[in-house]
Amino acid sequence: MRFPALPVNHRAFKVIDTHQKAYILGFLLADGCVLDPCPARYQKSRVNLKILAGDIQVCRMAQQIAGGNLRFIEEGYRVIWEVSSNAIAADLIALGITPRKSLTASIEWDRIPDHLHGAVIAGLIDGDGHLRFREKTRHAEISIASGSVTLRDQLLDRFWFFKSVEEQPTGKRKNVLYRIFVESNRERLRSLVANVYFTLPFSILARKQAVLNEITDYLNAQEVYIKRMAAVPHLKRSGMTIEKIAAQFGTSQRPVLARLKAAGITKVDLYTADDLDQMKRMHEGGSSIPAIHAAIGIGTEQAVRYRLHRMGCTTKKTMPWTRHPQTEAILNLHEQGMTGVQIGLQLGITPNMACKALRMEGITLRGGAPIKLTPELISWAADELSKGRTLKAVADELGVSGTLVRIRVKEYIEQSKQQ
Repeated sequence: MRFPALPVNHRAFKVIDTHQKAYILGFLLADGCVLDPCPARYQKSRVNLKILAGDIQVCRMAQQIAGGNLRFIEEGYRVIWEVSSNAIAADLIALGITPRKSLTASIEWDRIPDHLHGAVIAGLIDGDGHLRFREKTRHAEISIASGSVTLRDQLLDRFWFFKSVEEQPTGKRKNVLYRIFVESNRERLRSLVANVYFTLPFSILARKQAVLNEITDYLNAQEVYIKRMAAVPHLKRSGMTIEKIAAQFGTSQRPVLARLKAAGITKVDLYTADDLDQMKRMHEGGSSIPAIHAAIGIGTEQAVRYRLHRMGCTTKKTMPWTRHPQTEAILNLHEQGMTGVQIGLQLGITPNMACKALRMEGITLRGGAPIKLTPELISWAADELSKGRTLKAVADELGVSGTLVRIRVKEYIEQSKQQ
């Protein structure tokens, strides 16, 4: 299938003065071909560009710039733009697009205005490059493949954001392939996108534009994230823990630590001298770690426990126990029939501390709530269970666990048999 031929513009590439010309120049450098005259077939030099039919917009752009013919080949699978012109061929050769350029391709950057260099790179990437983005791993890559060491060196010298690796020959390929790329580094990606794609007044190939949009969205999201993370040092200085900061930003602790390290913050003292004095007074007064933490209102319970330990207070099981300041009150409430939980609520201490104080006074506690189940209640529970009531129903009525009821009833029955 042929399209209407357009008059040839023999001076189309004499001067590269538009983004469209620069883009087509890059595409020709990647996939184009300059052919010398062949007396047996044609008298003039020829320039052609053969690409996938889905990318016909590139051939249409080339035809609009330089004229020539446009047609489908290979049963419509590919499209080719072709023009016969000694002047166009000579201008392209002067720009670096020579015949048989696979291993010798280069470009005369000094003959192209600086503001059009990005368009040349865009054409190179669309012709011999790839854009990839993996959402799961947040891996982005923009690359160019070339067999020309000269072109590789030109790109590395002129554009700081590019890196390069060599890929040794495999399969039918006999020559080293150079991959010039930008990968994952956000600063390099952002610079490439800004200097190459943001300068174009037209859209690149649709299939690559879709990936570019994903990469751009990723970079924009990272920019917002970085601005939010700028508040991390301030939050740390205000007393927030690293865990809470990470939870607030919906991230792991590693980037929070990295941001603090970048700000020169390796350790922040959350507590003032007054806070430490208050901790010590409250602890000596019998207050629990949670109560002290609630009163101070900064840091975590673990931080309070650590500070008390550093000040020589008894906060670890391995440290010798001293008589609790409220032991007498704990004993009086215990004699009145109160449980450890009730004593803790009454005196503002933890149930564990109340039970520990009782044990240190020689009082044996069993099952966590011995006072709740008097002999009369245990006898009643045994009768109810013998009548067919469920263990859960009896335990719920007594306000204790089913395990405790089962143990106490079993002990009651065994004692009854022995008597």
